[in-house]
Amino acid sequence: MIRHKDDQRGAVSVETALLVPLFVLIVSVAAAGWRISWAHTQVQAAAQAAARAASLKGDAGQAHATVTAIVQADLKTAGVHCASAVITDDVSVVAQPAGTPGNVRVGVECTVRLADLLVPGLPGSIVVRGDATEAIDIFSRRGR
Repeated sequence: MIRHKDDQRGAVSVETALLVPLFVLIVSVAAAGWRISWAHTQVQAAAQAAARAASLKGDAGQAHATVTAIVQADLKTAGVHCASAVITDDVSVVAQPAGTPGNVRVGVECTVRLADLLVPGLPGSIVVRGDATEAIDIFSRRGR
């Protein structure tokens, strides 16, 4: 057997042992960022859908009930499981007489467990928020 001065046997194994965990970590962080971004997008979309639906109602009570129902249905359909959800709305403009301009505002704050987004069993949670504003039709019948 011939021995060389700069024998590199086993170098590939060492490099692989060092680089594979680093690669897995990078992919995991990218996937985690994507999942958190996805949850934020779903919460924002639910807020927008609720604001739009509430702006079409002719009664403030109906508008408020619509906001809650739409947000809950959208998040359930998207598969976003909120450990706790806070839904705020300002639908007071719906009670104003026709011709009064204004906006319906909806805010959604959803606490999502990291175990639901990333790795099962992972402790902790993250809060994702979504806010939306929808102009109300000044010519619609309101305040019924």
